[in-house]
Amino acid sequence: MQIEFKKVGFNKKEITIKRNSLQLHGVLNRQDREIVNFNGELVGNLDLECSRCGTNFIKKIDEPIRLKFSDGIYKGFDEEADVIEFYEGTIDFDFIIDSEEESIKAGYNYCSQCEQQEEGENYGST
Repeated sequence: MQIEFKKVGFNKKEITIKRNSLQLHGVLNRQDREIVNFNGELVGNLDLECSRCGTNFIKKIDEPIRLKFSDGIYKGFDEEADVIEFYEGTIDFDFIIDSEEESIKAGYNYCSQCEQQEEGENYGST
């Protein structure tokens, strides 16, 4: 789903976008002529591969998301939110969900059995 930058107003607008097994839900509002803020959450289930044993498992995703969308090159720095630059005059939410999904998949993900083993190792038990 895509939304044109010029159609996002200064009043907060609630949106929900579903893609595959994930849902992005939150509030959009314009900060200025070139910047749109998004505060929300990414929820759903992802099929992941355990980084330790290689077993496939389903992980429940429930992550807060705070983003700024820039219509063109972002001039500045923001410690509170990740900035995504778009160059076609539209915000592409499919791209955002896909990027978040790939970011989760690229991290270290452990199945419940390996998580329990790791906790035991940290506390000196087996």
